[in-house]
Amino acid sequence: MLSNHMKRCFLLAFIFLPLLLWSQGGSGQRSWELKGYVDDLQMVQFQKINDPWILQNELNNRLDFTWSPGQVFRMGLGMRNRLLFGDMFSQNPEYKGSLTSDPGLVNLTWSIFSGNSFLLVSQFDRAWISLTAGKVQLTVGRQRINWGQAIVWNPNDIFNTYSYYDFDYPERPGTDAIRFQFYPGVTSSIEAAVKWNNQGKITVAGLCRFNLLQYDIQFIGGLVEDQDYVIGTGWSGNISKAGFRGEVSYFYPKNPSKDTTGLLLATAGADYSFPNSLYLLFQVFYNQLPPNFQPESLLAVYQAPPSPKTLSFAQWNILLQGSYTITPLLDVSLAAMYYPDLNGYYIGPNVNYSLWQNIDLSFFLQYFNGEFTNSGPQHDQKLSFQACITALRLKWNF
Repeated sequence: MLSNHMKRCFLLAFIFLPLLLWSQGGSGQRSWELKGYVDDLQMVQFQKINDPWILQNELNNRLDFTWSPGQVFRMGLGMRNRLLFGDMFSQNPEYKGSLTSDPGLVNLTWSIFSGNSFLLVSQFDRAWISLTAGKVQLTVGRQRINWGQAIVWNPNDIFNTYSYYDFDYPERPGTDAIRFQFYPGVTSSIEAAVKWNNQGKITVAGLCRFNLLQYDIQFIGGLVEDQDYVIGTGWSGNISKAGFRGEVSYFYPKNPSKDTTGLLLATAGADYSFPNSLYLLFQVFYNQLPPNFQPESLLAVYQAPPSPKTLSFAQWNILLQGSYTITPLLDVSLAAMYYPDLNGYYIGPNVNYSLWQNIDLSFFLQYFNGEFTNSGPQHDQKLSFQACITALRLKWNF
């Protein structure tokens, strides 16, 4: 593992190298871009309306820097600065640790200062350099490796698992990896990537993608976190004017025991955009959960999937989602999800209004209801869960 000194040198090199090289350039044409946003998110959580409310506020700043001095070399940096305060710190002792832990090989997450009810944390979730020569591209550093074809759940996306319910992180997490890409044709590509996590475990996999009968089809295979072999396939295309996408992945343990079997994850869905701006999405997801899968709480799984093998806390997930632009300034959407094996459901409406140029006001609501099966010493027990999360966000993009 790298020492703390080496990690900080790695970070400083990524920050100052582009500034140094840019200052030495004499073309006069700007080859870099800096963008980001600032938002304030006020959240309220409760199980029932008459139960105690958990109040949480988050002031979030994001900076994304990219530099492209030519056709060969590119680099990028992405940084999150978050000031959080509220009741969640006292309600969940592990909450602060989940915000300050860094899953990557290089620790690029810092707790600036914290107390019993607040935390200021900074994190680089992007820090990469890329070299391109003809049809070959090599990218090194913390990056987003997106192998998904479906829209909501992505069993093929083995490098960057994320939670569908996390509405305030559109960029999605990055991973410390080396990625090789080769484009033999306009609609085909061959990729290989290797990733290290903070425990030194390796994920190495390859992907082959091509176009057949106007469908983008891919096959993947590799080793996930030194624990499971994975093979999978994915596709995206159209049936008439509707999009049709899906993915399948099968995980088999590297060192199987008598009580360990492989796990299958599969999803398929269709989406359609009407001329009046109405958009509908339907997707079904099957997640074969491990035999001893017992989530400690809904919140523990809600915050982020623990691995590519458990993208959901339910085995079956059926989603219907729609969005509609009422006026050029007002957008609304509604997502409804059914969990048959949990006898539960999820409702998630969202309203977004453009107050001014680059300034948006958004309202989110997420409601969960269902029951888990807790395997006790004598017989299985049904544990009901119910949770409501509401949020109001003011966001400025620059």
